[in-house]
Amino acid sequence: MDFRQLKYFVKIVEQRSMSRASVELHVAQSALSLQISNLETRLQQKLLVRRSTGVFPTKAGEALYKHAQAILRQVERAALDVERSAAEVGGPASLGLPVVVQDLLAIDLLTAARQQLPAVQLHLAEGMSYLLKEMVLQGRLDMTVTYQFEPSPGIVEQPLFSEAIYLVSPAASAVKAGGRAMSISEVAHLPLVLSSRQTGMRRIVEAELRAHDVTVDVVAEVDSLRTLVDAVEAGYAHTILPASALQRQFRSPDAYPLVITPLQMARTVVLCTSEHLPLGATAAAVYELLERVVRHALDQKRWLGIGEANDAPSTGAKSPSAD
Repeated sequence: MDFRQLKYFVKIVEQRSMSRASVELHVAQSALSLQISNLETRLQQKLLVRRSTGVFPTKAGEALYKHAQAILRQVERAALDVERSAAEVGGPASLGLPVVVQDLLAIDLLTAARQQLPAVQLHLAEGMSYLLKEMVLQGRLDMTVTYQFEPSPGIVEQPLFSEAIYLVSPAASAVKAGGRAMSISEVAHLPLVLSSRQTGMRRIVEAELRAHDVTVDVVAEVDSLRTLVDAVEAGYAHTILPASALQRQFRSPDAYPLVITPLQMARTVVLCTSEHLPLGATAAAVYELLERVVRHALDQKRWLGIGEANDAPSTGAKSPSAD
């Protein structure tokens, strides 16, 4: 398969137009069409179809597009590594962060990168964990932070830390703050607002419910962390959140009228890379930097309800105001 053909194919798919791709690539449209025709002949598959709204990939074309993106990214990464092999580590690197760990890691990592890797242009992508994993597999992200739930083909996971999971209740509810961790069965009678079923947190909750053979009353599904917390503060329902999403509430309990009770649940947060797309020098430097940032925070005990990946995290205390 010709590298140039892959480059042309990706540009056409992204532009949804043969003519716009021709302009972007500075290649005659007739030459572009010929290269795509040769690629289709080589693969014995129709890759593109013309519609009134533009040029779109077929099913076979969609499959090739994912692989072509990863291949082109690896070639670009290799060229950058060779170019910078005798110089300071620099260039672009990308990391996915699920919404609930953004507040925990983003600023510390950006600060550390500016101090220790000043020539690196770090891109942080926010999203749902399963989407971020897919972007790593496609080569659109170098790595992502996500949650250990079940093995993902093509993904390598490095544990970062473990975190406790909490029931978050309105201040006026009958739930009282206390040191004893509750089971999922004890909260089954409470109205809950949870994230949607494709999120990592919801999948963990569902697995725990199945393990205890209980069901809960989910009155609404909300993927916005802020809206989840706002709904609880407003007395609408209870929710279930990990420690990483509750650090502000732990530090400033007076500003957040909530009752936060530990559950008999925990999860492991991991750093994921592609098994088939090795990290370039710049991304590898960011990978190691993130590990150091996490290690420093754990050593300093800066996070409540969060501990070593191989240990059960301490829930911190009887209430969110605990030291």
